[in-house]
Amino acid sequence: MYYLWVDNILFSVQYMTIQKFLIPDGIEYYDNNQALLFENIRSSVLNIFKRYKYKLVITPIIDSVNNLTSLNGDKLKNSIVSAANTKGLGVRTDITPQIARLDYQSYSNNKSYKYSYMGDIYRETSSIFDRNNPYQVGAEYFGNVSDDVDIEMLKMCIKIISLSKTKKILLDLSDASFVHKYINSLKISNNNILTLINLINLKSHDEIKLFFKEKRISNNKFQELSDLMSLDGPYTDSRKLKSFINKYNHYSNINIKSLSRISRDIKKINNIEVSIDLCSIKSVDYESAFNYCFYVENLRKPIATGGRYDAYTYDDNVTRNATGFSIDLKDIITVYEK
Repeated sequence: MYYLWVDNILFSVQYMTIQKFLIPDGIEYYDNNQALLFENIRSSVLNIFKRYKYKLVITPIIDSVNNLTSLNGDKLKNSIVSAANTKGLGVRTDITPQIARLDYQSYSNNKSYKYSYMGDIYRETSSIFDRNNPYQVGAEYFGNVSDDVDIEMLKMCIKIISLSKTKKILLDLSDASFVHKYINSLKISNNNILTLINLINLKSHDEIKLFFKEKRISNNKFQELSDLMSLDGPYTDSRKLKSFINKYNHYSNINIKSLSRISRDIKKINNIEVSIDLCSIKSVDYESAFNYCFYVENLRKPIATGGRYDAYTYDDNVTRNATGFSIDLKDIITVYEK
């Protein structure tokens, strides 16, 4: 024991061995207040899913690697964390592929099904704004996808985001069909495609121009991309977009009427700002056509993402269409606490 004077008060201090408790980067523990808040918000999300008649399903965090990959390929295979055994198991990085597997087992004459889910996932990330252990909640619709279904998805997503008590929500609408076909027309290597996608996401015109010059891609191609990037901004009038689509219709199947209708419906909701960005490209995603991101104040990344995708092809070569969204519930907690 030793003694310590602090502000003229004598304290006795006993030696003790302190065992360090280190929490890995990107991993979180919740104290009692945070845990109760988490459970309250999780309960509210369940009620929202129930109100919209999306049936809750539960899938395991550890599953066969085959079940954890997309039915349309192995885009996610490299990001799956293999379990330390010889049984071909892995830790999921996304719940959506498991939901697609469930729907595949239930498939019958393209009948529509609604699913909701929530659970832990694990993702390797180097970003200081992301965590390694998100708690993913989301909804998926399989079947005849329509504008009405997407609008329902967006409204459901907005209700969940609103649980964070945020005062303003930005919806960024996109349709990736143009930019996918445009990039394919450049006939560049996969490594160069990834480089270009990063530059497009950064909206770096000067670096894109330099990239085109180094790869000896024509100025006309650069101008086409510049025209596309100039459309980014508040979605108030579809005339400019329609003119662009007509000019470059050899690249795109964008349905301007559909995009306009979805935008008009969502803009009727209070405190929702809608913008459009046809250059929005995700690094690992399913969405190749209509997709979207939600943003809120005090969070330096999208709080929710979603869109349409082709889930799988059934035995008779019928493509199973789907649409859905996902949110990290812990981001809702983060915004709520700010």
